[in-house]
Amino acid sequence: MKQESIFSNLTAKVFFIAMGILFILLQIAFHPTYLQYFPKFEEFTWTHHIHGALMVSWVIMLVVQPYLIYKGKYKAHRLIGKISYGSAPLVIISMFLITKLSYLKTVNVMPFEEVAAIQSLNFVTPLNFLLFYSLAIFYRKNVFKHKRYMIGTAFTISAAIFNRLLYAIFGESIGFYAFFIAEYFGAIILMLLLLNDLKNKVNTRPYTIVAIGLSINLFVIHSRNTEIWQTVVRFVGDTLF
Repeated sequence: MKQESIFSNLTAKVFFIAMGILFILLQIAFHPTYLQYFPKFEEFTWTHHIHGALMVSWVIMLVVQPYLIYKGKYKAHRLIGKISYGSAPLVIISMFLITKLSYLKTVNVMPFEEVAAIQSLNFVTPLNFLLFYSLAIFYRKNVFKHKRYMIGTAFTISAAIFNRLLYAIFGESIGFYAFFIAEYFGAIILMLLLLNDLKNKVNTRPYTIVAIGLSINLFVIHSRNTEIWQTVVRFVGDTLF
């Protein structure tokens, strides 16, 4: 039991450090496209601000929660977990609203093929977040599964951070490659985690489910220029937006 506790604390520490780095990268990544416009934020709406605040708060939670576990502050960890019952739905709603805003802003301005391509980056992410978070809460009393599904929610956010970092470094010339590199980078990290579970002969189902979700997202991005995907986007746009 003591060895298991030490291992659990070690993984919590590693995850805390990883999420701390992700939070720092978040500030760097969104500086060129958002933070540098502080305090006026011209051409940004309240939807942008609320979405940004909720996403930042989620990353902060992902930083704080493993730290609390590492320090043995389980009551505080459970309290923040309960707060997430309210914040997680707000994150999902904000994802939907920012997607709607993006769709309506572009649909009558550019060819629909380009509109559909842009939305290939947006449509699956909220569904993955909802799935991973729901599973994390369903298995909240199973630390092994709960932790992995919560890590899954981090993957739904990390791609947006990394592709903006690539744009900040290489400029507009990198084009859609930024999204592919970011998505595949996340997929590689996830596969390493999955292989680690396989190596340790533990339950691989949680990371397998996360991998399937991320794979669907990648498949949609690769299908962004197909007529089928354009039909899906048009249906969603006409029905929900």
